[in-house]
Amino acid sequence: MHLVRPGLWLLIVAVAGLLVVAAAARWLRPPGAPAWADDYDLTAPPPEAIVPGTVVERGPPAGWSHLVIKSLPRVKPGQEGLVPAPFGLGRDSIVRQVSWMFTAFTADVVPERHGEQTRYRLRAIGLGLGANVKGRDTVLTVESAERLGASLNFIEKETLTKGYGVQQQARVVVHGPSFALLDTPVTFRCGTKNRLIRYRYALIVDPPSGRLDVLAWRLGDAEGCADLSRAVVLGPNTIDEAELIPDPSAGDIPNELTFGVDELPPHRLEVALPPEIAGLVAQTKFTPGDAHALEAALRKLLP
Repeated sequence: MHLVRPGLWLLIVAVAGLLVVAAAARWLRPPGAPAWADDYDLTAPPPEAIVPGTVVERGPPAGWSHLVIKSLPRVKPGQEGLVPAPFGLGRDSIVRQVSWMFTAFTADVVPERHGEQTRYRLRAIGLGLGANVKGRDTVLTVESAERLGASLNFIEKETLTKGYGVQQQARVVVHGPSFALLDTPVTFRCGTKNRLIRYRYALIVDPPSGRLDVLAWRLGDAEGCADLSRAVVLGPNTIDEAELIPDPSAGDIPNELTFGVDELPPHRLEVALPPEIAGLVAQTKFTPGDAHALEAALRKLLP
């Protein structure tokens, strides 16, 4: 017979107690709690990373049911003279470098059988960065580039590294079976300066059909720059030829504030956000009730 030391017994008891508490928190709801109370993940994890090597053209890439946005940034025509040119680099080379990389935002809506019915749920949200490799727009990381046939110079490696550094700040604030909120950092032109703020995307699935609608609006930072009065409804497979405005006050060396957009992504419709949900629209920490209320309110705005 094996003997267990007293200290180990205490550890086993403690772990067992934690498991019981965790199970009780999820399954033993207070009397009267709604059936959907446990549906929402409110832990704000980052979105999934799109696998390097994934080709992203103008429709859903492999492994994903939807291409939400593919962004193809470029310096806004007529603004090239404001682009910094450090270390003797030609301004033209910096302008070309800005349009070297694309960003991809995907979603995966999957069918599930429920008895005789098929219902659809939002499995995951994905983000990635990439460039054209041998004629195909391909998701890349610095570590995978050589294996995928991309020879990156120093500036391209820095561009990817910094791009992923910003993109990794994105958070899935709410994730339910048919509803999610994604907050992504974006450099936006606020007045005469570029500032790092957030776009908020609401992904709404129609469970019977699997249709995905995506709304977007602008959250601000500590100094403002939010617009909680309106949202835009994106079309499927949105291609955003994002025109970037340089900000000379951001410094002589290009950084995350050097280039900023001045409008929301291309869209098929604009809707007013009702004042009575302004608090929920801007909220960052949700209860299940908050998430359910916001989902219901946003569904009413869809055509």
